[in-house]
Amino acid sequence: MENKKLNNNLEETRFDEILNKYKPLGQRILDWMNENPEVSGNEKKTSEFLINILKEQGYKIVSPRARMKYSFYATKEEKSELNLPKVAIICEYDAMEDIGHGCGHSASCAASIICALAMEETYKDFPFQIDLIGTPDEEISGGKIKMMEHGAFDDYEFAVVIQANSVNQPYFRTLASSDMLINFYGKQAHASMNPWEGVSALNGVQLFFHGLDMLRVGLEKGDDVQGVILDGGKIPNVIPEKATAYVYLRSKTINRLMKLKKKVEQCAKGCAMAVDNKYDYSQNNPDYAEVFIGNTEKKIVCDIMDELNLNWEIADEPRGSSDVGNLDTIIPVFNPVIATEVSETKLYSKEFAELMKTEKGTHVMVTGAKVMARIIEKMAFEKGLLEKVKEEHREYRSNVLE
Repeated sequence: MENKKLNNNLEETRFDEILNKYKPLGQRILDWMNENPEVSGNEKKTSEFLINILKEQGYKIVSPRARMKYSFYATKEEKSELNLPKVAIICEYDAMEDIGHGCGHSASCAASIICALAMEETYKDFPFQIDLIGTPDEEISGGKIKMMEHGAFDDYEFAVVIQANSVNQPYFRTLASSDMLINFYGKQAHASMNPWEGVSALNGVQLFFHGLDMLRVGLEKGDDVQGVILDGGKIPNVIPEKATAYVYLRSKTINRLMKLKKKVEQCAKGCAMAVDNKYDYSQNNPDYAEVFIGNTEKKIVCDIMDELNLNWEIADEPRGSSDVGNLDTIIPVFNPVIATEVSETKLYSKEFAELMKTEKGTHVMVTGAKVMARIIEKMAFEKGLLEKVKEEHREYRSNVLE
């Protein structure tokens, strides 16, 4: 056992040395992405830039992957012929409107690429096939969900991807979420000349928001609904025949989210009936599932962060939503959070985007690559660990998705 541990430590030291060799390439990726941010669904130049780099490094590329525009799949052809278990290192590279890479994707993407390159060079006979999968449009439309539907992640044992933030966390806790665009329909009439002939659709929307306020009283902890009125009519002297509410729903699990959505629909239906409206609803974005973190996954990443002398903390409550949760419904996903170590600069801000252009962005890139590599190493070399992670994942998903 001691010899095995010593050997692993030597390999990790060698990995860190080789990673340092790829640091300039990672910095080139990081700098280019920071200076050329492309918003979700428009990552044409970014995907081309990344693909060209991976081709230079000897990767076989498929792009687009799974019918998703600006996506890619990168693998070492000699490994793909060995029929090894497969692990996916995720590359996220979309930026945010008017903010840039305030989500930290410039650093996380660079980390994924140099992690894969250093792993390939460190371990010539590694027991996993390590692929890079480029997943655009994470921030808006859930690109991974569309890619999943067309088999992009079939046959993978697990996936890894990092998230940047102001503190280190072994995992990124997210909520399940959905959206509803609800239209109420009445009958137009002049508000002064013949209001009795009209039916106000705005009444339906107003009553709906009062209904949501009352609904919140009975919601489970972690469930929430927020909304706005997108359309309440055009001018005051015309009774509006159409009004529109747009709401976001969040819950701790995907099955609780479906129950919450049913309650919100019933609320809309009842409010429409009460004021003689009709209603319908649609959805702009896909449903997002929560990320599951099993006890074994937690211990793996906590131990790694301790080994790397990283100060870390556990988030009290899940925050936000991501298509990583949907990927996690089919395979385990490790999603550790790597700190910029600047606590006053918050994620999803222009200030965070500027921070990615400094040595703090480089720190996230290098540290993130080390954490991901050690996760993959442990899953490959510690007997029974992969199956234990998969079993915990199967048990959770079989219960929560019933």
